Amino acid sequence: VLTMIKRIRFNDVLVTAKLELVNNILFIQDSSPCIRTIKIASALKSKGLNILLAHLNKTPDEAYGYGNSSFTSLTKLPKYDLKKIKLIKEIIINNNISILHYHNEPDVLCAKLIKSDLNIPIIYDQHDFSSIKKNISYKHLIYERICNENNDGAVYITENYRKLVSQKYKINPNNIVFPNYGLDYLLIDKEDILPKLSDADKKIHLVYVGLITEHKYKVRNMLNIFERLSKTGFVIHIYPTRNKEYKQYRKIENVIIHKQLPIQRLLKDISQYNFGIAFLNNKISDIKKINEIKYGFWNKMYDYLMAGIPVLTSDFYVDMSNFIKTNGFGVSVESIENITPNLLKKFPIEKFDENIVYKREKYTMENQIDRLISFYHQTIKCFKEKDAKA
Repeated sequence: VLTMIKRIRFNDVLVTAKLELVNNILFIQDSSPCIRTIKIASALKSKGLNILLAHLNKTPDEAYGYGNSSFTSLTKLPKYDLKKIKLIKEIIINNNISILHYHNEPDVLCAKLIKSDLNIPIIYDQHDFSSIKKNISYKHLIYERICNENNDGAVYITENYRKLVSQKYKINPNNIVFPNYGLDYLLIDKEDILPKLSDADKKIHLVYVGLITEHKYKVRNMLNIFERLSKTGFVIHIYPTRNKEYKQYRKIENVIIHKQLPIQRLLKDISQYNFGIAFLNNKISDIKKINEIKYGFWNKMYDYLMAGIPVLTSDFYVDMSNFIKTNGFGVSVESIENITPNLLKKFPIEKFDENIVYKREKYTMENQIDRLISFYHQTIKCFKEKDAKA
């Protein structure tokens, strides 16, 4: 068996370990695969690893128009959990899987896999901390606890989410914070970044990429926000994730809804705008829904950086705000009610553009993926040591 010696840092402790090389990894998502799952798999593949995916519902290509090629194989899970577990066991045996990487949510299948004695380590990647976002049943709280306390290794998207989980559960000390980085091949080259529309009309153009809704009391209902921004003089471009009419949004002056585009064309297209919007509607009464977004570190933020445009957020979004301020990647305001064209014109927008192009490659999955691979190695090592003691 090939081995290597590597120095790795976990939870700010530097350790030296003899690590077994990992080759075949099984990703499981008991839903349609999300963009984070696709991005991690793509980066791992670039390092020569084989990533197999077992999923429910749509394939990556069906959901987003890309992503299937990041995986060595795709297997659609059956409806019932017992059949899912049986199929997963077969995939593990037939493909010499060294580690299972479970992407939540839902948590139910992961909890049952942890209890199924698969003889390989299970990593729990917590995309969503469900119980702080919504009311869940006692049974599902148990599943959430099992996933957070009984995994062989845990991945958290932000430091604040890890802290929130640790306040509720006794988390595995073998864990890592691994955000939703961008992808190297999606970096828009400096010479391919489009001329700014603002050069022609002298207005500031904002862009929003992602899900919007017209339903009241939802954090992604941006109608009032976009209407106010429009009245102050901004032009707002929306690239929604769904093909809908969005009649109420279309009624707002200076709001332009664009058609869906393949990811590479999308990022090039948004390079012509001045700022990417990374905030939602936090003026609702539901505290759990507010907690859902407060500590987010969204894919759209890295989309903006890959496209070479600054990010516009507010201090309410703690992790994104700190990241943007620390790196000089855009503007974080005290409140989104404060945002006006005159305010943004006071900031060195061209300096932001230059800084992003200079620094952004550091924040790609490919640049950061060795940390996750080292974590896989450490998790396998811990699992074997624990197994030997049993």
